[in-house]
Amino acid sequence: MNAIGKRTGLRARRSVRVASVASAALVAGLLSGSGSQADEQPPSAAELAYECLIPPAADADATAAPQKLATAVKVTTQLPRTAVTGKPIQAGPVQMEAVLPRAGLADLLPAGDELTSQATLGVEVRQNEDKANATWSSLDGRATMPMEGEHVVLPYNGDVPSVTVNSPGDIELLAGDLALTVTPSSGAPVTLTCSPGKDTDPLLARVAVPGGDETEPGGSPSSSAGPDEGSDESRDGVTVTPKDEPKADEVTCGPRPTGEPDVSQAPTPPFPPEITQADGFGGCAYAVGLATVRKQNGSMIINDPSRTPALMNISGGIKGANVADPDTGAFFWNRIDSIGELTLPDSDSTFLSFGFAPVSAKVAFDNGLVSISTGNTYYGEGAYAVVTFFQTIHIRSAKVNGVPLPLGANCRTEKPFRITLRGSFKDDGTGTYTNVLFGGLLTGKVDIPAFTGCGTGGENLNPLFTASISGPDNQIAMNQAPVCAPEYGFGCPPAMATLPPTKTP
Repeated sequence: MNAIGKRTGLRARRSVRVASVASAALVAGLLSGSGSQADEQPPSAAELAYECLIPPAADADATAAPQKLATAVKVTTQLPRTAVTGKPIQAGPVQMEAVLPRAGLADLLPAGDELTSQATLGVEVRQNEDKANATWSSLDGRATMPMEGEHVVLPYNGDVPSVTVNSPGDIELLAGDLALTVTPSSGAPVTLTCSPGKDTDPLLARVAVPGGDETEPGGSPSSSAGPDEGSDESRDGVTVTPKDEPKADEVTCGPRPTGEPDVSQAPTPPFPPEITQADGFGGCAYAVGLATVRKQNGSMIINDPSRTPALMNISGGIKGANVADPDTGAFFWNRIDSIGELTLPDSDSTFLSFGFAPVSAKVAFDNGLVSISTGNTYYGEGAYAVVTFFQTIHIRSAKVNGVPLPLGANCRTEKPFRITLRGSFKDDGTGTYTNVLFGGLLTGKVDIPAFTGCGTGGENLNPLFTASISGPDNQIAMNQAPVCAPEYGFGCPPAMATLPPTKTP
């Protein structure tokens, strides 16, 4: 949540609830499973009106309305005329163009900067009385922030996942929310969360799925086999299955974590604060990152977004602390606390150990409760974001020059170590991390302890891993995507986070 400089900030922020976090939209246009070119239509374009929210400044009043930008979005893709049941339907390459007012972004994106950008689009897939949500996060683009003019044009392109339906009936694809993360060459990433305008037609595409004894485009009878029977077709896309498929209003967040936030790494209040407990909100978000091993001069990917990343479950805004000026009674220092739980998948990495021996390893990270604190240290200034938790590193397996090392089952750091990450802020309210809801980039350095339990059959490999990994000043950079908060109906399904840059601010 935003850092708030008033006694009523925590309650006011809850009244605002959560900003719309876009996750959204599979786009339109599908190719039949046979890949027949005869059934293609000419490229189709959908022109949509969106309303985008600019991230609030870190020192903004909790009751201040966010700035909104009217945004025109055009989506172009190749559509099929018809599709058949039980066959993956694959769209051709998709292009998207977002046109935003330049004036609204001038304070966040420096003029003349090269911009790299990622878009997460979404769609509700409907067939008959059934529907499902799809998330599509593979649209990338580059542009330049114009020096003048009325608009910023952000182009995107990418591939989309396939769709499979198991019954006849027209398929409709309806546009949902939209998230744009724009990174200037000389500044911090900016995430815009967008919702379709009230008067916009959300229909992206309509594809016929005939009933009866369908034939595939081109005249070949469709296979009677189901999606998993006798077929080599890819099943990595979205499947719209009557009775079995999740409905659009279902999300993937797990149970809310419980526990007491660790505020030991947050700024110390000048006087004993007034503590406020709150129900807060439940949600989830993706957080991905890079961990650099200083001795190896290399990094490993944490929670790889290109594989099967884990979600962090969040209890947001459950505690607040405010300090009043003893002379005036005005609140001038505050802190908002949240907690999270993140069970990370194993990470694969390869280094040149000691500069010449190639070492590959599978590494597991066991995390304790994640504490997230944001606040201001003086009347809305001195904004900060601090995330802290304890972690133990387990090395599951390792190879040197392709030869497995006999590690055993308990090769790990000899004790849990603290990780503390901080988000940077500027006096004008901009920075790398906005709040728990919008997320952003957090960085820090950690001291990795010595290793223990490494080796079997009397062979002690602890000194090898301690010498090559353990030590101070190992850089950690984590990028948190905006939060999905199911109880408020905002930002779901959760948007995928992007990996931090290799060089962080």
